[in-house]
Amino acid sequence: MRKMSVEVSKELGESTFCTTLENGLKVYICQKKGFGKKIGMFGTKYGSVVNDFVDITTGKRIKVPDGIAHFLEHKLFEKEGANALDLFSKMGVSSNAYTSFDQTVYFFETSEKFEESIGMLVKLIKEPYFTDENVQKEQGIIGQEISMYDDDPSFMVYFNALRAMYQKNPVRIDIAGTIESISHITKELLYTCYNTFYSPQNMFFLVVGDVDVDKTIDIIEENIKKYETKVDTNAKIEKFSEDEPKEVAQKEIVQKMEIYLPQLCIGYKLDLAKKEEIIKNEIIVSIISDMYFSKQSDFFEREYNNGKINSFIDMQYEGSDTFSHVILSTTSTDIDSIEKDILDYINQIKKEPIDEELFEVIKRKKIGEAILSSDSLNVSYRRVIDSILDDTSVYADMEILKNIKASDIKEFLNKLSEENRVSSKIISK
Repeated sequence: MRKMSVEVSKELGESTFCTTLENGLKVYICQKKGFGKKIGMFGTKYGSVVNDFVDITTGKRIKVPDGIAHFLEHKLFEKEGANALDLFSKMGVSSNAYTSFDQTVYFFETSEKFEESIGMLVKLIKEPYFTDENVQKEQGIIGQEISMYDDDPSFMVYFNALRAMYQKNPVRIDIAGTIESISHITKELLYTCYNTFYSPQNMFFLVVGDVDVDKTIDIIEENIKKYETKVDTNAKIEKFSEDEPKEVAQKEIVQKMEIYLPQLCIGYKLDLAKKEEIIKNEIIVSIISDMYFSKQSDFFEREYNNGKINSFIDMQYEGSDTFSHVILSTTSTDIDSIEKDILDYINQIKKEPIDEELFEVIKRKKIGEAILSSDSLNVSYRRVIDSILDDTSVYADMEILKNIKASDIKEFLNKLSEENRVSSKIISK
């Protein structure tokens, strides 16, 4: 009899079940009654910021090149003589994969051939095949991808903001690495990273949809058992990171590109947050963004009428166990003027009392949006994955949102200090 835990959200009309297989792999089933589509995801808690760790097979500490997590994603989904996207496509199934700062996830979406899709996904991830030749070929492919993003102003202004904020943390480096760093990736290093971070105790399998929970777990387990592993599934994954100074790396980065509309990112480097605090920060910043910078805000209307902006001002929080920051971004024909106005405005609202009535309106709106979002399988899987990475309950965000107070908004605004602020600009040549 397998041990199973379950979390239920009455507001969202869904339940998430969790069990751990014999080999240490955690399986999550987010049951969504009445949905025709199903999503299957096989992921690892391994992303671009991890480059210093203990090799689980040798017990020795090793440093690997930037971009290797993303490189590994490419190589697992690009099989010898076949591409995973094509293999799924022949089945009539949509599939893809992504690497972020703290995770790599492979997934499929289907209304039919669900069981076959699980088998295919497991097979692709559990059968790595790296050679000198296919690694060299991939270096060229990813090198072109890196060059392509170097020409993307939105991408560059964002990473320049991260480079300005962080002195040592790998979050300052493109997830794909650099052309120089990926040139040092070898098949041996790929196997080292694969054996360590694609071991069962560091991975998760998630299914979202209207499925039979026990039957789905049986199917996953049957497919997993086909692939024996010599890796110690009780071994602890040990990762290392340099202590990141509190001070920002530099106050401003200005880059010139062939661009029609200059772009701006303003970043605030914050103290590290943990578990529920990460989720709370995300919610608070989302509320601040709506209250003070949305198209319905007085500030946006004023700047729009003055001809300084015509599209958006976005404010987001990003955090993990190694980094924590807020980034505001916008475009403008007068980038220096809009920057000054935003900074003056932030200093102004930090001194003013919170508009309690507006806060309650935005909070109710956020709760309504969260409930409406339950119609999206994508939102559901992101919630579960966030809970896995942050080590929180699946529906912690709903409880945190309901308990947010106006004083929380005020307290967070006061964390946006001038000392730890940076600016990144992309201007026309």
